[in-house]
Parts: sequence; C-alpha cells; structure tokens
Amino acid sequence: MSCKGGLITTLVLSVALSVWLAVPAVASDEAPSSLGIVVSVAGEVMIERLDSQEAATEGFVLMGGDTIIVKAGARCSGFTPQGSDFALEGPSEYQIPTGADGGLVDNVTSWIQMQLADWVGESKRRPLTTRGARDWVTVSEAPTLILPASGGAVRYSCPELRWSAVPGVDRYVVTIAPALGDEITRMARGNTATLGELEPGAEYVWRVAPDIEGWGGRGTWREFRVLALEAEAQLDAALIGMDDLEAGVLLLSMGIHDEAIYRFDAAAASSDNSRSAKLWRSQALADCGLHREAYEDLIQVRGLD
Repeated sequence: MSCKGGLITTLVLSVALSVWLAVPAVASDEAPSSLGIVVSVAGEVMIERLDSQEAATEGFVLMGGDTIIVKAGARCSGFTPQGSDFALEGPSEYQIPTGADGGLVDNVTSWIQMQLADWVGESKRRPLTTRGARDWVTVSEAPTLILPASGGAVRYSCPELRWSAVPGVDRYVVTIAPALGDEITRMARGNTATLGELEPGAEYVWRVAPDIEGWGGRGTWREFRVLALEAEAQLDAALIGMDDLEAGVLLLSMGIHDEAIYRFDAAAASSDNSRSAKLWRSQALADCGLHREAYEDLIQVRGLD
C-alpha cells in the first residue's frame, strides 16, 4: 500500500490551537461542541456573528449561526460545523446552519462520518498529487527531528521518521519507546528510517543520535502516534479526488505533516489558491521545525497581499 491520503478527524480541535491563525474569542461557558473552519480567502470576506463583523482569514473558526459575507470579486471556502464543505464567490452571503449539538465526542464522531459520506464516492476534483518534487534534505550540527512533527502522526502502513543530517555522518541510532514496554533501537543509514514493528493506534516517543562513539548527547524525545488500521483504510478512500488545499488542511489537522505539505505544494502552484496554500504550508513547516522554509512562505504571501 502506498503512502497516500491521510486522516480526517478533529479538524478544528487541533488547527484552532495554532496561535498564528486568527480565531475569534469564545467564552468557555459558551464554547460550541462542533466547529467549522475557513480554508481559503481571496479578497474582502467578513464573518458576521451576532452584532459584530470580523475579517475572515485562513483558519478562522466558524460557529453555527455565523454569516459569511463575500464581497464582489472575493472568494471563500471551508467546512461548516456540520461537516459540509463550501465554496463561495462574491457577491454572496451564506449563513452557517445551526443544529442540535450533543456532547463533544458525539459531535466529532458525527463530523467525521458526514465527511466520509460526502467525500467517498464520485471523484469531485482531481487525483492525489505525486510526492516526488520536494527536497527534505536539511543539515545541522546535531540531528534535529523533523517528521513526524511533535504530537503528529505516522501511517501504520508506512511509519517513516525523518531528521536533519549531520555533516560527515551516515549512520544514526534511532530509539523509539512505547507508552508501555521496552525501547526499540535501530541503526539507520542516511536521515530516514521506516519501522515495521509499531502498533496501530499506539503512541510513542522517539529520538536520534549519530552513531559516533563518545557522542555527548542522545537528543530530545518527541511524541507521535500511529494511525489505526481501520481509520487509515477509510480515509484513504475519503481523500480520493479531493481538492489539494482542503486535503492539506485536513491532513495537517491530524498531524500528518509530510502529506499535508505535499498537498500544499500542489495547491501553491494554483493561481487561485497560492496565497492560502502558502499560509497553511508555512504553519506545517514551522510545526516540523523548518522555520527558514516557513519564513520564506510568509514573505511570499506578503508579496501577494
């Protein structure tokens, strides 16, 4: 099975925590149990909530009852709290539906089910983009963990780990530790490792050190999780034919940063989605510790504003 697609899950629960995104304040005693999100914005788009309006930005969290106001010549796309995607062109207005909300877990579960029911079936857009163009080569004085990002995820079918290369070093010691059980230690050539003994649905921490006698440090631990088999199979089917920008945001929300970045690469090549894709890609790159690349995206976005 190839490493394609990703996992659709609690989108706004993770994306909304990204401090660089503009998220409207919600009092804790009024916080809704299901939320939507703005994926792309071009031109003047406002979100009307109660008696106030605020400019929409990528990552803006949507609530039931909000009205999206798209001015002439502008565009906006995203997901409603009910799990439906929307794509608006101005001049237009769209009021986010309201509905009976249950507990948080119930709403997250139903949100995922609605996304799957909507996306599995006819291919609505275009196929998965290939992964061959990106250069992940990064060099540093000590190995720095890149993928998975802290708190991110890997596929059970292809659990790849990636770190920065140390000049002159071609062998590394990779240590993986489960929440319960013994550590796993493997030797790796180059700056990647694919491990076949990880358990689906399990959580781990890992670190890397050069295979050099007397090396002073063993590196810091970073946590990640492995996708469950059923979720990986379902959501591979769900991503078929999805728009690259939407798919990238969903992958990023689950912590599958490498596949999200490939999708953002493809979306950034589109004149319609270039600005939004680079903003999301900047977030994904920063999560991985690739801050120089993230900054380059932000500089380019400022040139498009």
